[in-house]
Amino acid sequence: MLILGHRGCAYFPENTLKSFEEALKTSDGIELDVQKTKDGVLTLSHDESLLRLTGIDKNIRESKFDEIKDIKIQGEKIATLEEALALVKNMKKFVDIEVKNPEDFREVYEVVKKFDLKEYIISSFWHDGLYRLKKEDSKIKIAFLYVHQPTKSELENYLAKSDFLKPNFNYVHEIYEGYYHRLIPWTVNDVEKAKFFKSINVFAIISDFPDKIHEGIKEEKNMFFSNPYLSYFIQMIDRNSIKRDNKTFSFEAVNYIMPLHIEEINIEGGKIEVNKETPFSWNQGERIRFTITIEEEDPKIKIRVREIGEVIFSLKDIQKALV
Repeated sequence: MLILGHRGCAYFPENTLKSFEEALKTSDGIELDVQKTKDGVLTLSHDESLLRLTGIDKNIRESKFDEIKDIKIQGEKIATLEEALALVKNMKKFVDIEVKNPEDFREVYEVVKKFDLKEYIISSFWHDGLYRLKKEDSKIKIAFLYVHQPTKSELENYLAKSDFLKPNFNYVHEIYEGYYHRLIPWTVNDVEKAKFFKSINVFAIISDFPDKIHEGIKEEKNMFFSNPYLSYFIQMIDRNSIKRDNKTFSFEAVNYIMPLHIEEINIEGGKIEVNKETPFSWNQGERIRFTITIEEEDPKIKIRVREIGEVIFSLKDIQKALV
């Protein structure tokens, strides 16, 4: 079973060369997202807008590359597909190229041919566009991406048209028996779930934390994230902003998810300060600094969010994930 880093890995800004380089140290490959600029440059971004990652409301598809190339994502440059594929090919790793817009299939296909990749797939929610590529060139490897439970007839149609299937991991069950080797579930941040997928021999899994998943499977460690919201919070933390000593631990977190309304922040076993007065709105792309004074062995951070309720994080779990 291959372990692929989701947009690289969660420790560095997503879809950047730094994130890919870090992920490829321990993973078998990476997954990345493609967006085309107005003048046809294939850049790497999950969103059309740069707002979520940079705080700058700039639409990639409506901009020329020269207009956005100097915008930084936590200090990292906006990467191009060619740069990422050169890195992957040099390291002889696997790459999953997700096409976010149906207008980009032709250009992506031409770049893949240029690099003569051996270990790759082109994936997308736009199944018709993928299938047209497959009919044009039977050698190309494609994967249908989806977030639902297909019916038996729908699954048979998928299997007839696509080399691999990329369901959200929550929708993998016995309907796929006999075809597990063609599955690439996403996004698997739980070691126990990863062990299960390995046991049924799926082709690959995609994870925000490929290093932790690899380590957990190899050393037979227990579940990494028992709290589903912890993985999202870890992704928000800018590792370059971390400051720590024996009594304090501070960091900046960037909201990559969606606009959130923070109603309350407190801590058991210490003190916590943020550079905003609660309650406050935490907008996409906005940075918040957390400063924790440690008074007990393992303080528990409690954050009440209007959209999801109260979430609780152990400081040890946060620090462990960032090691």
